[in-house]
Amino acid sequence: MKVRIALAALALSALGGFASADITGKVNLDGKPPEQKEIDMSGVKECAAKHTDPVQEQTVVANDKGDLANVIVAIKKEEGKDLPGEVPTEAAVLDQKGCMYEPHALAMMTGQPFKVKNDDEFLHNVHSLSTVNPPFNFGQPTKDDGKDVDPMKAAEYFRVKCDVHPWMSAYIAVFEHPFFAVTKDDGTYKIPIKGLADGDYTLTFWHEKYATDPVEEKITVKDGKVEQNHTFKAEAAMAQPAVKDVVLASDSGEKKMSCPACSDASKVARTEADKKVAAAK
Repeated sequence: MKVRIALAALALSALGGFASADITGKVNLDGKPPEQKEIDMSGVKECAAKHTDPVQEQTVVANDKGDLANVIVAIKKEEGKDLPGEVPTEAAVLDQKGCMYEPHALAMMTGQPFKVKNDDEFLHNVHSLSTVNPPFNFGQPTKDDGKDVDPMKAAEYFRVKCDVHPWMSAYIAVFEHPFFAVTKDDGTYKIPIKGLADGDYTLTFWHEKYATDPVEEKITVKDGKVEQNHTFKAEAAMAQPAVKDVVLASDSGEKKMSCPACSDASKVARTEADKKVAAAK
C-alpha cells in the first residue's frame, strides 16, 4: 500500500511539474524612467470625451520601481533547430478604446487567428507597417466586436497606426512558435513551455525604445523551468532613436525597415545604394 501511495505521489508530482513548465522573469529599468508626454486629444472631441484624466504616451510604461511593461520576450528560433508547439486556437486581439490601442504591444504566432476590435462609436483606421507579412489598412467606422484579419505568415516585428488619430500606435510581434509573452505593468512575464525539451536556448527581449534590435540572454531549461530577468538602462531612452517609427526583425535575425519609418539620413543612404546597384547592372 505504501509503495502504491509513493508511486502515485511521484506521478502526480511529475505531472504537476510538467503542467507548470514555464520560463518566468521580470524586466526593469536601471535608473529613473523618462517622463512620457501627455497626448493632446483636445482637437478631437470624441476622443477627449472618453477620458477624465490626462492620457500619456506609451513609449516607456514603467512604475516608480522601474518595472517595465510592453517588453516582448520570446525564445529565439535558432537556424536549423525546430521549436515544437501548436498554433493557438484563440485569436490574438487588437482593440481600440478611447482612441488608444489595447494592448500597446501584442505577440502572436504565424497562422494564429487575428481580430481587430473597435470599442469606440466613431471611425478608426487600422494601418499596419509590416513588410514581411502582407500589410493591412482598413477603416472601422463604428463599434465592431472583431474584424478578422488574415493570419500572419512570417516572423516579424511591425508597427500599427491610425491615420485618423496620429497619436495611436501599437506594435505587433509575430513568431513561428508559441513560446513568447509580453511583460505586464509590474514587469513580469511568463512563457508556458509545455512540450519544450530541457536544454540551452536563447531568450530575446524586444522593446520599441530600448531594444528594437532584440537583446539576447542565454538560458538553460532544467526540469521544465527557468527564471531569467533583464535590466535596461533608463537613460538609453533619452537618446533619439535612429529609426523612430518602426524597426522590423525576423526570428532568423534578418533586419528590415519600412520606408515610412526611415530617418532622412537613412532614406538618402538607401537612395544612393539603389543608384549604385542600378549603375552596376
